[in-house]
Amino acid sequence: MSKEEKRIQMFALIADWQQSGISKKRYCAEKGINEATFYYWYSRSKENVSSAGSFISIDKACRKSEVEVIYPNGVRIKVENDLGLLSQLIRLY
Repeated sequence: MSKEEKRIQMFALIADWQQSGISKKRYCAEKGINEATFYYWYSRSKENVSSAGSFISIDKACRKSEVEVIYPNGVRIKVENDLGLLSQLIRLY
C-alpha cells in the first residue's frame, strides 16, 4: 500500500470514528487498530482541517464601531465597521 493510500484509509477511519459516537479507545479496540497509530493519524487530520483555510466570519451586526487592518509591512488602518470598505482594503495588499 502506498503512503497516499494509507493516508486516505486512515482519514476514512477517523471520519468513521467521528460518526460512530464512541470513544477513540473503544473504536480502536473494535476495529483492531493500534491506538498510537490512530492518535497519530487523528492529529494529522486536525492539521489538515486547520490549514485548509483561514477565513473567519464577520457578523454584520457587530457592536464594535471600528475594525483595524494591519498589513504585513506594519501599516495599520482603522476604519468604521463597513464591510465593503474593509473588503477593498484587504484586496489592496
